[in-house]
Amino acid sequence: MKVCCVRGEKVQFFIGDRSSRSIDYYLKGLLIILISIFLINLLVSFLIVTTTRQQSINYVTDTVHLYLNEAQQKLDAIDHFMIWTVKNDPLLENIEESQGMEELPESISDFRSRVIDFQHSTGSEYQFFLALKEENFFLNTSPLRMGYSEYLEAKQFFLTEIQRSATYENLYTWQSVKLNDEFYLFHSLEYNNRTLISLVAVEDILLPLRKINLGDNGLIVMKNEEVGYLSDPGNVEMLQTQKWNRLFSSYLLFEESETSLPFSLHVSVDHFSAFKKVVFAQLALILATLLISVILFIILKYIKTNVISPVQLFSKNLSAINKNNETIDFESSSIKELEQAGIQFKVLINEIKKLKVNIYEKEFEKKQIQMDFLKLQIKPHFYLNCLTTIYSMAQMEMYKEIKEMTLATSKYFRYLFQTNQNFVMLQKELDHINDYLDIQKLLHVQAFHFKSFIETGTDKAKIPPFALQTFIENTVKHSVSLDEQIDISIRIEYSHERNEWIKIEISDSGPGFSSDVLSRLQNNVPLSNKEGNHIGINNVLQRLKLLYGEEFSIEFFNGPEGGASIVLVLPYMVYEE
Repeated sequence: MKVCCVRGEKVQFFIGDRSSRSIDYYLKGLLIILISIFLINLLVSFLIVTTTRQQSINYVTDTVHLYLNEAQQKLDAIDHFMIWTVKNDPLLENIEESQGMEELPESISDFRSRVIDFQHSTGSEYQFFLALKEENFFLNTSPLRMGYSEYLEAKQFFLTEIQRSATYENLYTWQSVKLNDEFYLFHSLEYNNRTLISLVAVEDILLPLRKINLGDNGLIVMKNEEVGYLSDPGNVEMLQTQKWNRLFSSYLLFEESETSLPFSLHVSVDHFSAFKKVVFAQLALILATLLISVILFIILKYIKTNVISPVQLFSKNLSAINKNNETIDFESSSIKELEQAGIQFKVLINEIKKLKVNIYEKEFEKKQIQMDFLKLQIKPHFYLNCLTTIYSMAQMEMYKEIKEMTLATSKYFRYLFQTNQNFVMLQKELDHINDYLDIQKLLHVQAFHFKSFIETGTDKAKIPPFALQTFIENTVKHSVSLDEQIDISIRIEYSHERNEWIKIEISDSGPGFSSDVLSRLQNNVPLSNKEGNHIGINNVLQRLKLLYGEEFSIEFFNGPEGGASIVLVLPYMVYEE
């Protein structure tokens, strides 16, 4: 037997030695395990795909860098070979000094042998040509890797190019040319009458990189700063499309400034097709896990619908029967749901009772605050003083002052009687303060001086109505006299810690708070009494607690040179109509 006391009531439950568990409890646990397995599998698959993708990118990057370094070494070797050859090679002198067709073929053959020997270090894809300007002579000095029509087009192009460029001073300039719809890079070097030219097809340069597995839609495109992409428009368009599709592809750029080569490489890696076996395996694993989870979820749903729900409905019906606080005795408590129903029912009844009491107390407190708020608004003596002052001004024919007094009084009471909401814009509250002080200036003449500083943007904040005017009115009531002029100031700015708060400081140069009042304010002791004194301040503090809870702070203190000071910090929230 187990005895359970619920808020003073004693309920007896007869249960076995082993504590019972709800079927729903085990089903939820199983469902959580399945979801956890699925999420872990999804996470592991994502990590594998991400790691494979990054390894692929690193492999491509390292391979391209190695090749670019090798290409740079080849171009440097070609530059060095061309500079020395065009200036110092005696074989070129033999070609220039050949007197007839009998000597020329032998001289050309010797020079070709030298060039072909050099090609063993760079590759036969780098072709060389020789041109003699004065003789209008042009021939290939290495085996051709192009058709005859392309050769004639190259001959025409270079004979024209020799007339305007390729001087010895421009040694390391590689340029691009398109011959018969194929792009080439060339380097021409002129010295006196001789011009030595090196020509290589862009596809031959990129051929070693074609062996990299970039996927079905992977691309490698060369780009020259002056000409642009050295590829057909279809490849360029595909590259631009894949450049912004980062889900299944990666875009790598190797700039000219980084490689010191006369071109940049744009590489697009199609990860999906390059590693589709890995991707398909991971997708199959995820789908299998998802399928198993769905099947088990359907089974759990069936069990819940056909087993758990009827038991829960039975418990709910028992709770509905016991609306009149009647007790229910269980002869058997082996069913966890019945046990829970009894406990929950008893707790529910007591919670409802407690809730009713709390609601009643809250409503009473709310009504009391509203009554205090109405007391704060309705001030017949102030209204009568204004009317009396206007009457006195009329007797003295102070018509200008009557206009000012009437206008300020009308604005003051319009705000007073039309404000029935929890928040107003801070600027309206400040306007109301100015209207109130205008009235007081007409009543007390030069008894006080008011100044304000409002940081830009803070006037848009929302604030409870009369929250600031009440403190200003309290200052005027207890500090202003005709004997001595006092200073009243209000400063509103963002909190220095962060702009999510505003700080409002109200101070005066009067006598300050009395020790009793200051002690009460600093210790959160209500100021209002049976005679109704200090209703305003107490009302403001109650409304601040009701509206902000713990999300505000207020300090009351006297300044070192006298005068009362109030610092109020509120959350900064923009007022919306």
